Amino acid sequence: MKYFLTFYHTLRFWILIISLSITLGTVAVFLGIFDKSGNQSHKIAALWSRLICRWNGIKVKITGAENILVDKPQIFIANHQGYYDIFALAGYLSVQLRWVSKAILFRIPFMGWAMKASGYIPVKRNNRKQSYQAFLKTLEAIKAGSSIVVFPEGTRSKDGSIGVFKKGSQLLAERAKVPVVPVTIVGTRDIIRKGSILIYPNVVRIIISPYVTIDGDNKKKGGEILQDIRKTICSNFKPE
Repeated sequence: MKYFLTFYHTLRFWILIISLSITLGTVAVFLGIFDKSGNQSHKIAALWSRLICRWNGIKVKITGAENILVDKPQIFIANHQGYYDIFALAGYLSVQLRWVSKAILFRIPFMGWAMKASGYIPVKRNNRKQSYQAFLKTLEAIKAGSSIVVFPEGTRSKDGSIGVFKKGSQLLAERAKVPVVPVTIVGTRDIIRKGSILIYPNVVRIIISPYVTIDGDNKKKGGEILQDIRKTICSNFKPE
């Protein structure tokens, strides 16, 4: 019975992600023709993400939603446990988000077109020039009023622990001069395990902590603040 349920959830996931990408991706692209800001297209992307969670039996519980700043852009710094981090954050953070994503994803029919219409930012991480261009575009998106999600570990966790935070998110926060909101994600790692395509439904918990600032007015250096953010995320990371 266990294997049957795993097969059922896996089959349903891939059917849903393909069908929703075609239908909602088309809507997002259409809206992008009239709304160059990407705001309306992102709303469709957020709906797509919520449906991917709900219709696959993934329950998302948010603690600390009052710490989200609704009237200004912010940088969400989160640990990276699995693929479902993106669905959970995109679907349940109630602000305009822009993602920095692998350039190859933008080539995927419908989904990639919708990502472009939503104002998401492609990056080739092994290309310094394009990485810097993506950095500048990210700053532009923040100045235009959008919030950004950053996974400072740089990749998904291999063993479930929270890795070292790279300094790129610190530099972004210093240049953008916007609040930084620590976000802890628990429960996504085992939904799609690294190297697998199978789906194991689970409860996802998102803990949003009060924001901090990384700028010249703060007595602590940026690197120290980034480590404090990591400590906050780690302190909330309690897998069930």
